[in-house]
Amino acid sequence: MGEVMSIKGKITKGLGGIYGVKLETGEVVNASCRGVFRKAKITPTIGDDVILSPSGDPDVEYVVDKILPRKSYLIRPAVANVDVLILCFAVKDPEPDLKLLDKMLIICALIKVKPIIVFTKCDLDMSEAERLKAIYSDAGFDCLLSSKDDAVTPDKLFSIVSKDLCFGFAGPSGVGKSTMCNNLLEGDVMKVGVISDRLKRGKHTTRHVELFDFFDGYIMDTPGFTSLSLFELGVEYKQVILGYPEIIRVSEECRFDDCRHISERDCAVIATVGDRISKERYDRYVELEEDLYSKRNDYNGRRKFAL
Repeated sequence: MGEVMSIKGKITKGLGGIYGVKLETGEVVNASCRGVFRKAKITPTIGDDVILSPSGDPDVEYVVDKILPRKSYLIRPAVANVDVLILCFAVKDPEPDLKLLDKMLIICALIKVKPIIVFTKCDLDMSEAERLKAIYSDAGFDCLLSSKDDAVTPDKLFSIVSKDLCFGFAGPSGVGKSTMCNNLLEGDVMKVGVISDRLKRGKHTTRHVELFDFFDGYIMDTPGFTSLSLFELGVEYKQVILGYPEIIRVSEECRFDDCRHISERDCAVIATVGDRISKERYDRYVELEEDLYSKRNDYNGRRKFAL
């Protein structure tokens, strides 16, 4: 009996248990999943690098034999191997939930995915857009502004990171993620939503995740969401600081190594709030850290880090 041919590919989309897999040749084929994955409670995910073999089924010609190790994984939505997460928040309409943004920055730090913050709809309030950009740039994050007349372009992204990466989008609905994705891909790939007049928040338009070729890498849109529980995702109170690099920098000057930077005496962080550290960022740090600190004894059965 001859040896079974194995082929490497990347899952670009999935629907009803059938996966679209892009082979190294560039061809996209359909593949099903072996039952062994279901028994092990492992689900192939968009972005997974996989090993396929012929299935013998003319309708679904390949089967996934192996999922290669993931360098990053997000549970919500389920995507694997994202290198850069573009965090989109509108300056207005809807109002930016900066606590949600800070939570996402904490998660990015934990799963080692690079964040790029994009404040959209800046034409609605350019002064506020510049203020927010200054706060997050001073903290140590890459920030871009986007408006009707000055959209985010591939060149702006590639001035920050290289072209051979997998880019994902995250943020609330209605902030312009799909529009930005369409602009970057120079096509009408994603459905674009509108803001609900009654609720003043975005309507969900992206229902699934799909990878698209983007220069030497990939790009994907993701469904929007308005809430994110750090506790449910298993983040511990000591890890909150990872989303606040400006606090980490100043904390090296603290008197005690285990300083929580909340009420300790001679804390260098507290002493620089309003100067080297944004007060509103610091206030959100305290709120998130104290919330998790109060729940520190309840961490049984926590989930993997994810958005």
